[in-house]
Amino acid sequence: MRLSIIIPAYNEEKTISATVKDIDEYLNRQAYDYEIIVVNDGSKDGTAEKTNELMSKIKNLRLIDNKINKGKAGVTRQGLTEAKGDFRLFMDADNATTIGHIEKMWSFLEQGYDIV
Repeated sequence: MRLSIIIPAYNEEKTISATVKDIDEYLNRQAYDYEIIVVNDGSKDGTAEKTNELMSKIKNLRLIDNKINKGKAGVTRQGLTEAKGDFRLFMDADNATTIGHIEKMWSFLEQGYDIV
């Protein structure tokens, strides 16, 4: 698998659907395989439920549903560890930096940089 997208999420019920759909829409147009992993950080809202609903529509979506809060670093590490992609990218659940920005990173990643 070429790319894993990891989305740490805490109380993102209002934004997670739009973000995941936007990422999937973009990646569906690419010539490489991918996965999207939402890592729920013990949310007290419907973040996990919204993600579960999307899983029937988005084939490459996976949910890691933590019942207790581990903090952003903890769930980001968890997602990066469980990801299968040769390249791994984490994004905020509010989509503040959209997936299209990956185009600026590919040349550095392919040159072997560890972190971009």
